[in-house]
Amino acid sequence: MANEFITNGRISNENLTERSTSGQALKFAKKLYIHGGNISNWNRTKRKTTPSPSDELLESIGTTLASVFPDNNNQQELIPKRALRCINKSFVEKIERGEREHLKISVKIFAIELKPFLVKDALFRAMCELGVDSVETLFLALPEMPSEESLQILKAFWEEMEFLFDSGYVSDLGLCDLDKSTLERLYDWSRIKPGINQVNLASCCVMPEDLVEFSEKHDIQLLTHADPKDILNKESLEQVLTESCASSQVQGWKPVWALRYSVLRFIPDMRQH
Repeated sequence: MANEFITNGRISNENLTERSTSGQALKFAKKLYIHGGNISNWNRTKRKTTPSPSDELLESIGTTLASVFPDNNNQQELIPKRALRCINKSFVEKIERGEREHLKISVKIFAIELKPFLVKDALFRAMCELGVDSVETLFLALPEMPSEESLQILKAFWEEMEFLFDSGYVSDLGLCDLDKSTLERLYDWSRIKPGINQVNLASCCVMPEDLVEFSEKHDIQLLTHADPKDILNKESLEQVLTESCASSQVQGWKPVWALRYSVLRFIPDMRQH
């Protein structure tokens, strides 16, 4: 069994106009998709300590851009496009056709912008990069927001996830950091019930008893994670863009979503019984 953590992300630029005539790829682009490849392999070869999820994401973005942009003395050629795709080819690993039946793929979408349709955009981008037509589990992580608005926003996102479930793109739906009250209200309202709730133990050293009881009653799996809600903000993104693309314009770019997918590879038991 192997576990691969791979990061994708999308950022957009609101300051650019259709009249832009710049030949630089970054100035011409309206959207920038970044695929950092297998981060766990990158960390094993480059690091002696484990970075925080936010630092890991920023480092992946910076390393990927540095490997792509021509002003960093690499051999890749960038053609200016409105949607620019940047890939760290050193760490991208495609899934072979014959492997798929032995794999379990989980996707976690960090919805930095509160636009539910982005869930489909992010998932389809991940499936395209992997070369698969479905995944086993889809997680949704939302940023901090006012409590009086959170349930309605969550419901809008959940409807998008239910559509993806109905369409056969995912087999199980999960959420992150829902307390018992919010989880119960979503469960009662939803058509497709959540199967997993990831809880950040940085905010609670022990699983709340009421959450455990409700989850056990309704067969919801409780898992732990260490991802911050604010995994990528505009300021940190602009900083890493500036460092990676010193000769290009970086103002106006903002993160839209980030995504991590994990691939569990199961090795069949060939022993005769």
